[in-house]
Amino acid sequence: MAKAKEDRLMGYSEEEWEIFRQAKTTEDYWAVGRMRDERRRREQEEELKEQWPSTEAARLFTQLGEAFTACQKLLEQNPAMEAAAKLADGERHDVFTMLRDNLEKANRAPRCEYPRSGGRPCRAPKVRGQKYCCMHLALEAARPTKFNLPALEDANSIQVALTKTAQGLVDGTLDEKVATKLAYVLQVAMSNVGKVSFEPEEVEEEIG
Repeated sequence: MAKAKEDRLMGYSEEEWEIFRQAKTTEDYWAVGRMRDERRRREQEEELKEQWPSTEAARLFTQLGEAFTACQKLLEQNPAMEAAAKLADGERHDVFTMLRDNLEKANRAPRCEYPRSGGRPCRAPKVRGQKYCCMHLALEAARPTKFNLPALEDANSIQVALTKTAQGLVDGTLDEKVATKLAYVLQVAMSNVGKVSFEPEEVEEEIG
C-alpha cells in the first residue's frame, strides 16, 4: 500500500482536500479528519506488516512458533514423550510448558477493542489494564495528544485559541465534549476583554 502524499498544513491527501473544500457543516469537517486518521492508521499497519518479515524479531518468532508447533504435534502423537522430556531435560520441558500455559491464557484473555476498518474490533489479546493490544497501543502513542492554547489575554490571542480549537477538532487531538467546554471558556474570556487589566495602576503624584 503506497503512502499517500500529504500537504504540510493539515496532512490531507489530494482526495481528502477535495472533500474538505466541499464540506459545509462542522460534521463534514470532522468526517474528513476521521477519514485522514483512518487512512494514516491503515498506512501505519501496512508499513509495519511490510517491514516485519525482514526484522530479527520476525525471524526469532518464526523459529519459536515452528519449534512450539513441532513439540505440540510430537506430544499429540506420543503423549508419553512429555514425561520422558520432563525427566531427561526438565529445563527445556519447563519452557515448553510455560509457553503452552501462556498461550492458553492468551486465548482466554480479553480482546483488543481497537476499531478496524468496517467497524470490527481488533480482537488480539489486549495488554493488562489497557483497552488495546501492544501494536495498537504503539499506534495510539504515535498520534499527537498534546493541545496547547495561548494565554487568553486579548482579542487576538482568543481568536488564535478559536482557530486552534477548530484545528484540534479536525485533527482529532480534541474531542467534541472538550471543544464544547473550551468554546464556553473562550466566550467568557472574550466577554471579559477590556474589563480586566493586569498592568499596575499608575498613581498620580500629588503636587504639593
